[in-house]
Amino acid sequence: MVTSVIPRYEFRIFGNNLEDIENKIKEFSDKEMTRDMDSVYLLTPWKRKNNIKIREGVMDIKIREQEHETLEQWSPFLVGEFPLKADVIKTIVFPALGVESPVFERKAYTLKQFIKEVVSIDPDLSVAYVWKKRHAYTIGGCITEIAEIKVNGTAVKTICIESEDPNKVIAAKELLGIDNKTENVNYPLALKRFMGLTKLPDHWNNIDF
Repeated sequence: MVTSVIPRYEFRIFGNNLEDIENKIKEFSDKEMTRDMDSVYLLTPWKRKNNIKIREGVMDIKIREQEHETLEQWSPFLVGEFPLKADVIKTIVFPALGVESPVFERKAYTLKQFIKEVVSIDPDLSVAYVWKKRHAYTIGGCITEIAEIKVNGTAVKTICIESEDPNKVIAAKELLGIDNKTENVNYPLALKRFMGLTKLPDHWNNIDF
């Protein structure tokens, strides 16, 4: 069954030199929780407003509803737990990916069957296996995380600030010294950059060939 929750405004950055921001987070908040988790992200090379992932055997989709200054508002909903019916995959998952649905051989798919028999053979789809160690904090009333992640085995860090109130996120950014020139990078965009599935920003291409 598809269920939704209240949309949140998010600001996220990735990198391996985030110590200044990490130290400020730890200065203003005690760590509240640490969780390890594995996620599988489904990606397409073209620009889509959806973040589609599988975590603990559950498929969920986040839709980017709108932008507010440097923030993005995302509305998540749970699609369902595997085994997942082929009709659900056809009518919900593939439209969210923007990819033509194939002819399904089964009425329902386990997660392994879905990845092996549906996703892996589709040239328009890519899979990112993401391991995360997420450390939770609260800054200015906002859910804030510092996470160590591995994307298909490559290590990087990410920091995220989120709230239903965009003004709280903007205030938390300012408190942590994050200026408006810092790019807000959501998970699908970051993963596609890591995997070479999308064009990099022009200012990154400073090599004169």
